[in-house]
Amino acid sequence: MEQSEVAMAHAQLSARQLAEGAHGPALESIASALSLAPGLAPLWAQFSDVIRYFNLRHPVPPPVRELLSKALEHPAVDPGDLVRPVTTLALSRASPLEEPLLLRLLEHVVIRDAQLERLITDTRRRMLEEKMPLALMTAIAHQCFNAEYVFEETEAERTQLAALRERILAAQSVSEHWCAAYAAYRPLHSLPGKTLPIESLVRRQIREPEEERRLAADIPSMSGARTAVSANVQAQYEANPYPRWLRAPAAGGQAPQRISGKPRILVAGCGTGQHAIATAQQYPAASVLAVDLSMASLAYAKRKTLERGLTQIEYRQADILALDSLQQRFDLIECSGVLHHLEDPFEGWRVLRNLLNPGAFMRVGLYSEAGRRAVVRARELITAEGFAPDAAGIRACRAAIRARSGDALLATLARNEDFFSMSGCRDLLFHVQEHRFSLPQIEAMIGRLGVRFLGFEFPDSGATLARYRERFKDPLDLKSWHRFEMEFPDAFSRMYQFWVS
Repeated sequence: MEQSEVAMAHAQLSARQLAEGAHGPALESIASALSLAPGLAPLWAQFSDVIRYFNLRHPVPPPVRELLSKALEHPAVDPGDLVRPVTTLALSRASPLEEPLLLRLLEHVVIRDAQLERLITDTRRRMLEEKMPLALMTAIAHQCFNAEYVFEETEAERTQLAALRERILAAQSVSEHWCAAYAAYRPLHSLPGKTLPIESLVRRQIREPEEERRLAADIPSMSGARTAVSANVQAQYEANPYPRWLRAPAAGGQAPQRISGKPRILVAGCGTGQHAIATAQQYPAASVLAVDLSMASLAYAKRKTLERGLTQIEYRQADILALDSLQQRFDLIECSGVLHHLEDPFEGWRVLRNLLNPGAFMRVGLYSEAGRRAVVRARELITAEGFAPDAAGIRACRAAIRARSGDALLATLARNEDFFSMSGCRDLLFHVQEHRFSLPQIEAMIGRLGVRFLGFEFPDSGATLARYRERFKDPLDLKSWHRFEMEFPDAFSRMYQFWVS
C-alpha cells in the first residue's frame, strides 16, 4: 500500500475510535496518519476534531506540541477546535501567558475562559503603565480586538487611555509599545491619519475594516427591511455583525442524500459568511446565492470569501420576506439561526419552502424553548437591572451574571462561547427579536408546509442520538423526540438543527 493509503486507514480507525469515545487511541491513530501523510489537509481537520476534546497539562510530549503548533497555522484547521487543549495547557503552567502556543492562538480566536480573561485584563492594565515583551502585548491586543473590547475597564484605565491617545496623536513616530497598548482598548482605525507600526495589528484593525467598507458599496440590494422588526434586526447586525470569525469556518451540514450535478443553493440569512463559505467548499460545482439584511455582515462575508479565492458565491442584501420575488428555484436552502428572528417565522419559512425545487432539501435551525431556559433567565435579569444593549450595558450584564454564580442557569451562560465577545453577547442575550419553539410546534409547521422531516444534526459526534436510541426506535418521530427533550432539556441547547425535503 502507498503511504497515503495507510494514512487514510489510520484516519478511518481514528474516526471509529472517536465515535466510540476512545479519545486517547483516536489521537494516537490520527497522529500516526499525519506522520505518514502530513500533506493531506483532511487529516489536519480530523486531528483538530479529535484534539478539541482534550484537557492538556504542561509539559505535553514533544510530538503533541509539534502537531498543535502545525495545526495552529494550517488552513484546514478551525483554530476554535484548539481553544480547549491550548487553554488547559497554558493554565497548567505557573505563568499561563508564557505558553507560546497560547500567544499564537490569541491572534486567531476568542478565548473562552474566565481565568484567562482575568489574566488578560490584568496584563492589559499593566500595558498602560509599563513596557512588556512586545509579542505578549501584541497577542493581548489581538485578543481584545477579537472579543470586540467586551472586557471590563475602569475609569482610571479610560483616563490613562485618553492620555495615551493624545501622546500618539501628537507624536511624529509612534512606538510599537504605545501602538499595542492602545490597540488592546480601542481599534487602531480610531487614530485617523497616523502611520502605525506592528503590521499584524494594522492589517486586522485598519486595512480589513477599510476593505469591508469598499466591498459594501458593490453588493447589490434586492430589498430593504419589510417590517419594523426586520428593521430593528438589521440595525443590530449593522452595529454588531455576528459572528466575527477569523479562520476556517465549521463545515456545513451534510444533506441526507447526495446532491449531484451543479446544484443551485440559497443561504438565507448568511450573516458573516460562515455557512455560505462552508457550503461552497462542500459543493464546489454549486452556484450559491447568499442573502442577508445587514450590509456590514455581507461585506465581512465577501472579504472572507475573497480571501479563500471562492468565486461561486453571490452576495445580495435582502429581507427573507422579500425573496418571494425571486425567479430562481433551489436544490438546497440553508437557513440556520435566522427564522426565529423574524416577526413571523412561519411566513419566512413558507417563502423559502416555495423556492425549493421538487425533491430539494432545506436545512433549518430554530431555537428550543427548553434549550434557551438560561437565556430567558438572563433576559429577566437584564429587564430588572435595566442593562442597555450597548458596550457599557453588555459589560455590566456580564459582571452581574458572573456575580450570580450560585444560579445554575446563569452559570451556564458564563461558559457559553458567545459570552466572551461583544457581538456574541448581544446576539445571545440582547437580541431585539427572538422566538423559541417546542417540537410539537415545529411538527405542526412542517405539516402546514407540506415538507418531510429527515432528521436532526448534533454537534456531539452522535452522543445525543445514541442516548435517544436507548429509549426510542424511530429517529424521525418528533413526538418521541419531544418526550426525550422533556427528560433531557439541554439536548437542543444550541438549537434544533434539522433537515426537511
